[in-house]
Amino acid sequence: MVVVLLGGLASMAKTFNVHGNSVREVEVLLGGDWALHSILSFLLGFIACWATPKYYFRNALFRFPPLLILMLCLVSADEAFQAVSPLREFSWQDFLINISGLLLGSAVYRLYLATQSN
Repeated sequence: MVVVLLGGLASMAKTFNVHGNSVREVEVLLGGDWALHSILSFLLGFIACWATPKYYFRNALFRFPPLLILMLCLVSADEAFQAVSPLREFSWQDFLINISGLLLGSAVYRLYLATQSN
């Protein structure tokens, strides 16, 4: 929940221009907004799978955990909201980085689980 809250608050800070400069400074520190999107989305994907009970993954080749589906919906909605916000703009690059990061974080956790069961 902390990572979700941090990511959501960072986005809202920029959208409503409340300490948005602080978020921009972190983005510059990391090398750009793509880096912050990558880090947060990867962590969200990994944590969404980590928070899912392990038995959920046993019977299916790849099943999306409910939390991962929720995260995919939330980052999609956030980026879509930016399209109608006067202070923000929709970015396909950010959208694709968010989706890719979530899926990559999920895949890394699944690989971790696979190595633990051997």
